Amino acid sequence: MPDAATRYETGDIVATPDGRGVVAAVLMSEFEFPTGEGEGDENVTAVDASDDQPAYVVGLGPETVGSAVYRASVLESSALDDDDALESTAGEGDGDGDEEALTPVINEDVNGLDDLPEGWDRNSVLEFWSSIGGSWDACVEEMADELGEDRATANCSAMKDEVVRTQRWRNRF
Repeated sequence: MPDAATRYETGDIVATPDGRGVVAAVLMSEFEFPTGEGEGDENVTAVDASDDQPAYVVGLGPETVGSAVYRASVLESSALDDDDALESTAGEGDGDGDEEALTPVINEDVNGLDDLPEGWDRNSVLEFWSSIGGSWDACVEEMADELGEDRATANCSAMKDEVVRTQRWRNRF
């Protein structure tokens, strides 16, 4: 099993070879990740994951907008404003061939957050997502008292759509 220091949790801010971002999901069994526009099976790729080798879905920004899947070996704890972290992840890895993303970066047109508070941008969304623990369930729990269950569910779904830049995470991870 990998060293605990190389494990990340949802909500952690990390540097990847594609830029900084927030861990939006930690998956430990095989799953399908979108690779392009459309809903068909030809627009997803199967990603192997296990307890010993989890896969991390990272919502990227500000350098690259979108999301991709990575192994822990190419991630490094970071902050969204830590430019030095990017240099240390480029070309890094443990030599097992996983030095890059396991999937292409996906950046679909999502319009769920048309009502962002004034002054919010991609970094604001990622920072908020990190602050609530990076999970849809934690988001709904955080917002339900203020918005009610239905509005919290809708807002958190739109927020996760924005974090991972696709709606095709639903019922997948």
